[in-house]
Amino acid sequence: MARELDPEALDEYRTLVQEQLDHIDTIIPRLKNGNALGRLPAFGQLDASVTARTNYETFHQTTWENLQTLRASLSGIMRTLDDSAALATDADEDSASELEDYESELTGGQ
Repeated sequence: MARELDPEALDEYRTLVQEQLDHIDTIIPRLKNGNALGRLPAFGQLDASVTARTNYETFHQTTWENLQTLRASLSGIMRTLDDSAALATDADEDSASELEDYESELTGGQ
């Protein structure tokens, strides 16, 4: 059973993934040290402030790593979609060429 690739669905999915990638790219810079979400809040001098600071640093680091991993995954999806589209185009061109050759053989080259 041959599978057929729907170029419109592929383009639609590629657009969706690109939008997510673009959104991630707007968040990541804000989390860098010194930027709006990259600054450590002032937790004060209370006993619980050490725990709060540690929890915040852990949360920030985990969020940073997760966003980087998500970005890498979305980039990989985009590469795979691009490769799939190229392979589908090549396969369609090859099939069309083979069909023309076959038709030519059937009609005796006329």
